[in-house]
Amino acid sequence: MGFFRVVEILPPLFPASRDKGDHIDIEQKIERFLEEARSIREHADLVLVADVKDPRMLKFSTLQAAAMIKDRLRMDAAPVIVARDFSRLQLLSTVLTGLSLDLPYMMLAWGDDYPRNARSTNVRDFGTLEDAIQEAALIGTRARAATKLVAPVNLTSLATPRGLSTARGRLRAGAEYLLAQPPTTDPETFVAHASMLERADLKEKVLLNVFPFRDAADLKNCESYFGWRLPKRLHRAASEGGGTLFELESDVIRSLRSGGFPGVYLNTRGIPGVAEALLK
Repeated sequence: MGFFRVVEILPPLFPASRDKGDHIDIEQKIERFLEEARSIREHADLVLVADVKDPRMLKFSTLQAAAMIKDRLRMDAAPVIVARDFSRLQLLSTVLTGLSLDLPYMMLAWGDDYPRNARSTNVRDFGTLEDAIQEAALIGTRARAATKLVAPVNLTSLATPRGLSTARGRLRAGAEYLLAQPPTTDPETFVAHASMLERADLKEKVLLNVFPFRDAADLKNCESYFGWRLPKRLHRAASEGGGTLFELESDVIRSLRSGGFPGVYLNTRGIPGVAEALLK
């Protein structure tokens, strides 16, 4: 396989609360979602349908959204399946349903804890994400279907024996690739992340993440929301404008291509044109 491009998009979203009598045009939302996927056809080998943890928003199931992409657009798509939201039987039946819908690619993620004000609780019916991946892969084997599972990896954890063991365990359990966070934001961060993967012997199995930031305020918001600690030099670059951030992200993708890395994991953040701009 060449340079594998995983491009993440959002599923159709709806406000959880609205005024009585407000009308939501579901078909229009679906068509807009499919058009977003269609617009990145030439730039994505796999469309990843993100899970949204915002309690203010309702969403189509990621499985249903990915199935629409596969059925209507004939593109490979993967739903994000979050263990926090499923019991063991629910998760495994979701995997089996995905396989029946011709969705061999799926991403299994552990999921963050719900905030207290969400009035939701985490299921956590698996001991670890590795357990969930292993059972999902087993379902595929029993169904005689070729599952192509992906899972997340926290790059910062790879510097510790426990973190490295967790990453390798997810691969042994059946994950084909690990999708990295926090993002690789600039050439210096790329060198650090690349060296980390080389030392861990994970270069061929981890897709580094490129996350398009808009400006300095957006950097701060993302740090707060995702719990990232982004380099000070990136904040300085952001003060020069979004164009500077875009050039840094482009540099990272060029380095991934020229450095023999297996691919890239790009989040469009709801703006499909990002994929064309960065992956052309």
